[in-house]
Amino acid sequence: MHSTPRLDLAPMSADTIDALLAGNVARLRSLTGAEFVAPVGPPPYMEESLPVVRNRLRERPAEMAWWNWLVVRRDNRHAVGSVAFAGPPDAAGAVLIGYAMYPEREGSGYATEATRAMVEWAFEQPGVRVVRVLAPVWNTPAVHVAEKVGMRPVGSYEDDEVGEVLIYETVRPSA
Repeated sequence: MHSTPRLDLAPMSADTIDALLAGNVARLRSLTGAEFVAPVGPPPYMEESLPVVRNRLRERPAEMAWWNWLVVRRDNRHAVGSVAFAGPPDAAGAVLIGYAMYPEREGSGYATEATRAMVEWAFEQPGVRVVRVLAPVWNTPAVHVAEKVGMRPVGSYEDDEVGEVLIYETVRPSA
């Protein structure tokens, strides 16, 4: 668990992901203590990756902190979205992070607050030197979150499905 003034963030287990994919409100409440807006499902852009993450967690449960984290408001226990890493750090100490808030929860700064907290958490982990975000150039909110948490553009590439994707990163602060 990791917290900010407004949010609690907790890594999602394989069982939590199963309940989210199934839309099982009672099981989700039991596992997370959070309330979800109906119809219950994954935040935008995460539905395709969650079955893969769940299967990986079943094989490697110790990696749970390096995948999806549920973001919950502290005051009312409402689930607002998810911040997700794309696995443990690579050989160069880089991790990839993504974020998605439920549409009805967007525009309140939750993505920025949660992402900032998870970038800080990542830099507290051994071996992490760089945190990166991939943001389609047309996804202005995602670009703004990357910039607000102190990331800078370092490159781009062309994706056949989404078009130009910007690469943002931040480097571990010097001690």
